[in-house]
Amino acid sequence: CLTQEMKAAKGQKGKTAPQNKAREFKSSMLPWKLFRGAIITSISMWVLIMFGRGFEQINGERFLLKQEGRVERWPSHMQPWMSPWTRKGTRQENCHAGGCDRRLAGQNKVTSLAQRLAAALAPLADALDMPSKRVLAPKLAEMQQAGVQWPADFHPALLASHAGMVATFERKGGRGALVKSIGEKDSTLFQLEGIDGEIHAVTWDESGLLVVTSGGKLAECSGAAAGGKWACRQMSVEALPAGFKAVAVARQSTNILRAVVAFEGEDSVVLMDQTQDGTWDPAGEVHVPVADGVRFELSWANAAQDLIISAEDGSIIKRTISASGALKVVSVDHGINMAFHGACGMAGDRVAHLASESGAAFLLFVTRA
Repeated sequence: CLTQEMKAAKGQKGKTAPQNKAREFKSSMLPWKLFRGAIITSISMWVLIMFGRGFEQINGERFLLKQEGRVERWPSHMQPWMSPWTRKGTRQENCHAGGCDRRLAGQNKVTSLAQRLAAALAPLADALDMPSKRVLAPKLAEMQQAGVQWPADFHPALLASHAGMVATFERKGGRGALVKSIGEKDSTLFQLEGIDGEIHAVTWDESGLLVVTSGGKLAECSGAAAGGKWACRQMSVEALPAGFKAVAVARQSTNILRAVVAFEGEDSVVLMDQTQDGTWDPAGEVHVPVADGVRFELSWANAAQDLIISAEDGSIIKRTISASGALKVVSVDHGINMAFHGACGMAGDRVAHLASESGAAFLLFVTRA
């Protein structure tokens, strides 16, 4: 066989044997069809979800595929099945929480009664929770009028006292008058220099005057008046909170400033102490036993230990800011047309009170409180 094949090869030199062609096979599209079907299904699901979401936004939550008997337990979940109505007209809506026992069916009456009782007692609870606005009955005190003669164009509104002397101040303009003693009739006018805006409070101590002006700014007037002028300068401390209706500032025995501020719409005053960086920190709150709508002024005495509240009706409230919290309320017998203004503490538990009558000059009274 080998020799024959060799002979046959020799006789066909230069010729090539024909090559067998590979069989043609078509590629399968089944994987692509499966993947395409999955994509079309996912797209259809998302279209259905978006359509259902829009439908629920218009017609309400879960109404597109809501089944009969489903109850919404907003916002947690949807109860898939609800028991039918019973003979007693209930559906046992607490079954999902283990409340299907018939012995608990009467709880609805108890719940309804409790709700009605809470609604009836709500006004009483609110009234008990409100702070008391009871006004203490003042004791009647005698007042001694000081025969001080003020200039005709001088209209004082604030008082400050130190070492038996009394100084009165106008709110606008910075003018003041000094009375060296209660027994004297003459007063000496002076001008506060360096004061801007309206004066809201003045305190007099060994270092001089502490003045509270518009915007809660503080000014210090050292020494005493000389040549009809009292030099003042603005203090580098933070201004007091705005919106107050009465205010007073004084130095404590530790030379730290203490302020008392009364805000509009409040029946109490806020105590504030100065910090090392010149800011104010709340130190407490004191109730003011003054009837609603009655205007009052604030002042300090005894190195910011005694708070004096002078009301326009003539009552004087002296409250000790200490552990004892002693409270004294006195009233003076005055005329019908008399209006009282500022007050200040003096030695011997006395209080100087500034008043004015309709069409008359300003008067200075001394009351023991």
